[in-house]
Amino acid sequence: MTDETDQATKHIISARTGRPISSSRRRFLANTGMFSAGLVGSSLLAACSDDHDGVAIGQEDDAVVIDGPGDQAVLNFALNLEYLEAEFYLRAVTGMGLGDDSIDGNGTPGDVVGGRQVDFSGEPLIGRYAAEIAADERDHVQFLRGALGGGAVARPRINFTDAFNAAGMAALGIEFDPFANPLNFLIGAFIFEDVGVSAYKGGAQFIRNRDFLTAAAGLLGVEAYHAGLVRTVLTARMDETVAGNVTVEDVINMISGARDSLDGDDDIDQGISTTTVSLNGNDYNATNIVPTDGNGLAFSRTPQQVHNIVYLTPEEAGMGGFFPNGTNGTLTRSGDQLGTVDSSDD
Repeated sequence: MTDETDQATKHIISARTGRPISSSRRRFLANTGMFSAGLVGSSLLAACSDDHDGVAIGQEDDAVVIDGPGDQAVLNFALNLEYLEAEFYLRAVTGMGLGDDSIDGNGTPGDVVGGRQVDFSGEPLIGRYAAEIAADERDHVQFLRGALGGGAVARPRINFTDAFNAAGMAALGIEFDPFANPLNFLIGAFIFEDVGVSAYKGGAQFIRNRDFLTAAAGLLGVEAYHAGLVRTVLTARMDETVAGNVTVEDVINMISGARDSLDGDDDIDQGISTTTVSLNGNDYNATNIVPTDGNGLAFSRTPQQVHNIVYLTPEEAGMGGFFPNGTNGTLTRSGDQLGTVDSSDD
């Protein structure tokens, strides 16, 4: 931890009152959630300049301001994930990925293995959904690279072929090609989208400036729209079969279970299903479009948990799965989730 960060933890002040936030209150806020990714725009990075003399600025008196990785580390963590999503959607829609002017930077650059244009001619509506999401993800990459400037990491090596096959074998016992048809494409998109939402949501508590929170909310909102769309279409088609006689519902729930097995023993993942909700004393038929906790809130994941999923391992690691050589930056490792498993649940 740098001296500047040490100083920031000693002098966390309210942006509204200018007075220090009490250490006991900071401890309470620090225990209210997990860290993942907080996002800022290039015009907002100036708020972290030397003009603040290393003092972290709180968002009003009820803001969450917690010591954690610097803005550049957090932004680059997010950029790695956006590279992955942009390459998936762009290749599915156009047959090509990001341009050369959008992939250079610090760290070890890499190529992309797998991915090809999906034939959406039989399901043009899904093709239109895919094109919109592809444009959004490309824009996210450009937004983050602009925010980071010369500090942006390069696109790391991405392997869709081996990673999707490994994920398919884990969930279905077969190799899986998300580019084979529109339905497979949606299933592949499901693997990414819920993870992105939980990753971005986890970072809100670490954002030190109100404007930063606005930028984070914008990116989180878009990813949540994407996830909700994918889950909605899959729910509408949950009784269709893929991979022989396995239904879409079964496939999605297997993927959800696999993600939960990778990121620890806490149940912070949900598949799709028909269910009931109790409203004003009566039960009503419902679905599970939005995975939430008991308070109706989205789940959070730490950077380590996110890496567990994209590396396809419950163990501490620096590479694997979709990133065979690892991600670039400083937040690059998965966590040892095996240590959190209760052996009595055998």
